[in-house]
Amino acid sequence: MFLSAPPEVTARRVASLGTLVSALEMLSRHRTFEDGELLSGQLASTRPRFAKRFPRLTRALSSKKAAVALYGVQAGASAATLIWAHRRGVRAVGSAVLAATGVAGREYTPFGRDGADQLQQVVNVVLASTGTLKDDEKARDLAMRALALETTLAYVASGVVKLVSPVWLSGEAFSGVIRTQNYGDPRVFPLVHTYPVLGKLVTWTTVAAEVGFPLVFVLPKPAATAYLGSMTLFHLGIGQLMGLNRFVPAFGATHPALLYVLRRNEKRAAPVEKAAAAPALAAA
Repeated sequence: MFLSAPPEVTARRVASLGTLVSALEMLSRHRTFEDGELLSGQLASTRPRFAKRFPRLTRALSSKKAAVALYGVQAGASAATLIWAHRRGVRAVGSAVLAATGVAGREYTPFGRDGADQLQQVVNVVLASTGTLKDDEKARDLAMRALALETTLAYVASGVVKLVSPVWLSGEAFSGVIRTQNYGDPRVFPLVHTYPVLGKLVTWTTVAAEVGFPLVFVLPKPAATAYLGSMTLFHLGIGQLMGLNRFVPAFGATHPALLYVLRRNEKRAAPVEKAAAAPALAAA
């Protein structure tokens, strides 16, 4: 049932799983919301003019209670859209709530944010805005194409940044990251250290896969599907080795959109191929 659902439903459920886990993780660290702790409210620092004009409101919004309420709402909206994503109203309203809590979370504290949060926010905004359209088919097509475009841009931009980096071009980036305490893996580093060519291969393959991602739209269907599958495995591997688990549901939520676009392109290409073959058959 999960995989056979419409692509916008699958995208919402995968994204909701990511925001639900993220919200529960934040709630489990509620002590860090207290004044002076790592994740305490930073509104006074990030919005000094607002804080000066509304000091009492700033203190209230920067409190631990505000943070717990914020992530509680985020967890509730995530759970609702995970369960009832097949209901258009729940999907649209839930996405809007998640987009709003995403903005509020960044205002509360700018720390601990990464590309996964940004992509989750894109999913939230796209599904919330397209959910206002009356035509279900148009809403689906617009949402899926927007997410497919955003994902492609994200991959290419990431690849281009690596492409101009001397560390990545030298092939040393992966081996350098995998030996760090925060993002490393003590099981993999000895292997890469013993066989440096493995590290170089992973580094250059990552750059090539990201920069060349637009090829997925012009490759034959089996090759395109395999390409997309390899990117899914890539994110799973990064989550396992580097602990960047939030990237898995963030990018995973956009892959149903990519599959949707690939299927639509295939359907459009079929009549053209038949029309092109017709004169040859008539001549024979």
